[in-house]
Amino acid sequence: MLARARGLVRRSRGETLRDAVRVGPLVVDRRSRCATINGRVVELSAKEFALLDALARDPRRVLTKQELLRDVWGYIATGRTRTVDSHASRLRRKLETCGAGQRFVSNVWGIGYRLLPEGA
Repeated sequence: MLARARGLVRRSRGETLRDAVRVGPLVVDRRSRCATINGRVVELSAKEFALLDALARDPRRVLTKQELLRDVWGYIATGRTRTVDSHASRLRRKLETCGAGQRFVSNVWGIGYRLLPEGA
């Protein structure tokens, strides 16, 4: 319901989400819920894809762990949790494996994550 409300607000402002986002050799296709690097499909769980999708919306922006917990997992308030860290670690490892060692998910210490490393 929250996602629908956000979509209505976004559309009322004239914003749309693209079906596919390209970040260098990485393509995140929202319609098919598939990610590829140089044409190779990256096998991702549903939450890993949702995390990647959230990061791909603005690849250079740092998303805080609180934002990711809210947007990807739907948590409103949490104590200390390592959920984001463990999913980001698995996502990073899978992307690096398919991307011949290229690093995509970047940790910004004490804040959160961004898709592209600084300076990329």
